[in-house]
Amino acid sequence: VTKFPRKGSPTLREAATMEPSNNYQTTVDTDTFHPREADPADVARVAQGGEGLPAPSGDDASVPKLDINSGESIAMDAMGPVVVNDDGSLSRIANWPMLTDREKEVTQRRIAKRNKERLDRLREAAKENERA
Repeated sequence: VTKFPRKGSPTLREAATMEPSNNYQTTVDTDTFHPREADPADVARVAQGGEGLPAPSGDDASVPKLDINSGESIAMDAMGPVVVNDDGSLSRIANWPMLTDREKEVTQRRIAKRNKERLDRLREAAKENERA
């Protein structure tokens, strides 16, 4: 059980007479987080020469192209496997590029197994909802 005041801490009377430190802000007003007026320096402007992103080159063979009308699929291995979440939403592993080859191999195997289990569970739940 901790009793107050602790050793070395000021007593209530001493604390009431202490001067605030000038090294930090002691109060935060709502304007700090929600200013009433827009910052005039924070405005959109037209990019000047050299400030925009360069246009993609049309002949880059390393960039996969996909015709959405063809029905073809495209592998996005650099992004890592797709994870099926419990609610059926999809996500990816944020630190995939930082994993070693062995970690990626193990992760892919585990995610494939877990995705199958989750998809089976979601499909079964959908069938039960149709019956009801």
